[in-house]
Amino acid sequence: MTTTSADSAQLRARLVDHLVEDGFLHEPRWREAFLAIPREEFVDRFTVHDPTAGRCTHHDLTMDRAGALAAVYSDVALVTQLDSGGTATSSSTTPSLMALMLERLDVYPGHRVLEIGTGTGYNAALLCHVLGDHAVTSVDIDPCLVERARTRLAGLGYRPRLVVGDGALGVPATTHYDRIIATCGLPRVPEAWLTQVRPSGIILVNLGFTLARLTVTTDHSACGRFTDYAAFMFRRADLSEIAPTVQDIIAAADRDGTTHQAPLPPFLEERSLQCLHAIVYPHVRRVIVHSDDGDLYSLSNPATGAWARACPEPGGQATVVHGGPGDLWRNLLDLAAWWDDLGRPEPTRFGLTVSSNGAHTLWLDQPDRTVMSLPTF
Repeated sequence: MTTTSADSAQLRARLVDHLVEDGFLHEPRWREAFLAIPREEFVDRFTVHDPTAGRCTHHDLTMDRAGALAAVYSDVALVTQLDSGGTATSSSTTPSLMALMLERLDVYPGHRVLEIGTGTGYNAALLCHVLGDHAVTSVDIDPCLVERARTRLAGLGYRPRLVVGDGALGVPATTHYDRIIATCGLPRVPEAWLTQVRPSGIILVNLGFTLARLTVTTDHSACGRFTDYAAFMFRRADLSEIAPTVQDIIAAADRDGTTHQAPLPPFLEERSLQCLHAIVYPHVRRVIVHSDDGDLYSLSNPATGAWARACPEPGGQATVVHGGPGDLWRNLLDLAAWWDDLGRPEPTRFGLTVSSNGAHTLWLDQPDRTVMSLPTF
């Protein structure tokens, strides 16, 4: 096992104390795992984004170890890779979210786990510490990430099964997995996962800006609730894929198109509605620019080429310009009105049923209270 400095151990202990105090860590086995696994072994150079200040800070453990270690053991995500457009494609997830998900997974020795999104390998190390590396399989589309994680895990004495591939296809195995945990965002739960998890096994996945915790049934369907707010970078199906930036989304909606007047409900920016919109329309990107000249709403669907922009007007109205297939603004308004009629429920009141053929059904409060069939792609 790799030994680490006293400073690292002290910082880990302090982070764990914070995670316990803030209610993210409850189980002794996961506390011990976070104390035992040095996070800095899985990152060397990384960036921390401060959304409040709108600032990014770059760290290098070889240049300023003290400053970098302080960042490593803060409750922040560490961005370790960007695509050519500047969008993050790999990171070490915020420790509080990692702890929350590991406890939500309800996994125990004897269980076999498939992790979708190897990334740095840190989460796989935590799983290995509790379950043993023989019980952990992890897959990532990026062969460089997989090999780097393999080396770092081996340096700590862990040798889980690491696979290069598309996480949406899962990883076929001789026996079923007991758990699937996805550390990347997906538009829908892939059908392949439903046949790779044993009946009564659990799938924990980020859809939209929420976590869905689903239990697989004997007929290869799955059902469960949205449990928490969460957001991960989207799964990549192709290494050449470049994610649209904020500037790309604004530019895509800054064109001539069909113009009309439409309502601008005051609750469009409520977090619960944003989560619901991301679940129902996962490919639609939305940007709101606040300026002295007024607000601007820009929507773009890179998958279809549809776009819309809305400029607020007096009296709760907006001038909307849109183009491409469908009307993204009308879709948002219809969803907002539907959500408002339901009493504006929080995401945790919703649940999801995924049939064996991949159909996704949204329900409210109870599985038998179906409220929407989600669009398929």
